[in-house]
Amino acid sequence: SERRKRMTTFNPRYVLKNWMAESTVQKAERKDFSEVHLLQQVLHRPFQKHSAAETAGYSSPTPSWAKDLRVSCSS
Repeated sequence: SERRKRMTTFNPRYVLKNWMAESTVQKAERKDFSEVHLLQQVLHRPFQKHSAAETAGYSSPTPSWAKDLRVSCSS
């Protein structure tokens, strides 16, 4: 429909969420930078569908394990 087309034109498919960042940081701390690279690709083109991001659940609702996740930007 026209409405859906307009929505996908102006609303990105992917938006960085706390759970995505936390998962990426945890993997990077274990020297696994695969999710860092994935996030770079996805956030560089957030309107474009990425199959790996879909598999990772980036366009899905927040997973249950992350519902109460709280992060802090303080050091």
